[in-house]
Amino acid sequence: MDKKEFLDKYGLNLKIERIKNRLTQEELAEKADCTAVHIGYIERGLKCPTLYQFLKIAKILKINLNEFFKEF
Repeated sequence: MDKKEFLDKYGLNLKIERIKNRLTQEELAEKADCTAVHIGYIERGLKCPTLYQFLKIAKILKINLNEFFKEF
């Protein structure tokens, strides 16, 4: 799996989890202390969050890290 494929898959999985939690990009961004534009870039596979950002977002979305990365 190359970097672009990884970021696309990661972004889609993140979007699915955000929608499951019934949060808009704006709401997630506010809770994660970033911008909705940044969340949009991550979901479209255009940006890679830092590990700290990912862990913060994962906690907000109640993501089980083992389940989230099982396909990778």
